[in-house]
Amino acid sequence: MAEAAHFDSATIAAMKMALDDAWDRLGPELQATMLKTTLAERILKSASRGERDYERLRDAALRDIAA
Repeated sequence: MAEAAHFDSATIAAMKMALDDAWDRLGPELQATMLKTTLAERILKSASRGERDYERLRDAALRDIAA
């Protein structure tokens, strides 16, 4: 079984900010067809690899999405 990732409060705040910013950057048509959890999963994956920068977390969420 995979070990659960633990994030400090600063990392959690950066992930939340990155998620909200990424979601806001999507147009209404993409928001209507995409789940916010998809962006969250991308951010979690990047953070679990050690990324802590809010802008890079946001960019990881938006990668490969045609806006």
